[in-house]
Amino acid sequence: MPESNKKHEEENHKDIYFSKLHIVDLTNIKLKGRILDIGGGGEGVIGQFAGPHVIAIDPSDRELKEAPGDCLKIIMNGKELKFLDETFDTITVFFTMMYMQMSDHYQVFKEIYRVLKSNGEVFLWDLNIPDKPKTDKKFYAIKLEIDIGDKKIETGYGTRWGKKFNMEHYINLGTKVGLKIKETEINGETFFIKYQKE
Repeated sequence: MPESNKKHEEENHKDIYFSKLHIVDLTNIKLKGRILDIGGGGEGVIGQFAGPHVIAIDPSDRELKEAPGDCLKIIMNGKELKFLDETFDTITVFFTMMYMQMSDHYQVFKEIYRVLKSNGEVFLWDLNIPDKPKTDKKFYAIKLEIDIGDKKIETGYGTRWGKKFNMEHYINLGTKVGLKIKETEINGETFFIKYQKE
């Protein structure tokens, strides 16, 4: 990496508190049918994992343009999905809810429930954001190594301290809109929830 790029990267990271590296293994995840990936820009992990079966949405055209993979990419907000009722077999939300306002979470889950087919599944990965330690850094971030089978993706996700999102919050949201909790898993600061619409 050129010295100027190293300096720029160090400046960008000076306000970020990084947790230790976490491994996310997607190789045992089975995504069925037509898949909606909410927040599918940036690294486009689900688009890389499931390819042309995925419709990736993100409100940022820049994020969608950056995302690799051959999925369909559409500029759209998760609060107002422009799809008919019961369109998708599977919906994924991969480290995305942490970037939304907490006040929008319920509306996003209502939309997820609406566009999901009966017996459809929702897969959500996100952070249990810990209490802020003694640090003057403004942001909390996690480094991830994501195994999608044919390759490993190294990336990271971060947000401002003070957000009180955790697995229980998302379990409650899913239950409130009518989704059934089928599976949960905690891996350090990350967690995974699988829901089903019955």
